[in-house]
Amino acid sequence: MSNFSAAVSNETKIRLLALTMGMEIYTVGVSTVGMLTSNSIVFVANFVIAFTGALASGLSLYTVKKMSQAADLHNTYGMGRMETISSIVIGITMIMAAIFVGFETVNKILHPVEQHGGLLAMLLTFASFIASLWLWIKNYYLSKTEHSPIFSSMWRMARMGALEDLLIILAVGISLLFSGASWTRYLDVIATSLLMLSVIKSIHDVLSGSVSDLLDRSLDEYNMLIILRELVANFDSYEQIHGFRTRRSGSQTFVELFLEFSPETKMANVYNLIGRLESELRKQLPTAQIMLVPSRSEKT
Repeated sequence: MSNFSAAVSNETKIRLLALTMGMEIYTVGVSTVGMLTSNSIVFVANFVIAFTGALASGLSLYTVKKMSQAADLHNTYGMGRMETISSIVIGITMIMAAIFVGFETVNKILHPVEQHGGLLAMLLTFASFIASLWLWIKNYYLSKTEHSPIFSSMWRMARMGALEDLLIILAVGISLLFSGASWTRYLDVIATSLLMLSVIKSIHDVLSGSVSDLLDRSLDEYNMLIILRELVANFDSYEQIHGFRTRRSGSQTFVELFLEFSPETKMANVYNLIGRLESELRKQLPTAQIMLVPSRSEKT
């Protein structure tokens, strides 16, 4: 079996996750200022989501550091499943945040009050908005470069954070601009309702992808066709295909090939085939690990 090589280095992952955690902690501080200086519910939602985001990014940081350790006798396939489990935990924290924000939104609808204050927190939110936007784009790019449950979760959290910050800037800014107008009391409810839709969509995306990986589901049809194409391209190197199996473990991809060879085929040629398949597959499946199980055909 080939050695695992990530498409994105662990150093890059750790650096981005540390930045994400720092940004979430900053947002917790900003939302605390907002809650102390205004009665806007968006700052309450901001605090809850940022707090859960800080916990999630901290867990992800620990997971990536753990995954950087080499496989051992107890974890021969590495620690990839930790990445999937961490993604599920992130989804659960998002559910908890959504429930709390939903409760506060309903309470604000039943008991509307005029919004006031929040100018300082709104100005401080501009910095977290820029950071969230950058992390959204960066993590999204990484999730396309390498199938990673953690980065799939983190870019959605960053997207949620960017939307949340934008809603705060708009809701609080408009309320301050039109201070005293009766209709401004509903801006909070509108902002948090839009935020809830984003949270629910992110929860669905995070959990659906992570559960699929946890159930050892095969690669999608597109990736399966890539493997078949390489087997066809190297058909002269073996006698028959007895099948192949694929699965994901976090960001790692495992491909097991069962091929039949002629009795005259030397093991050196088998290893050469493994090298060619691995080289070609890694161009499109950068984290693929190839295991070839050979068998000999019966002499006639």
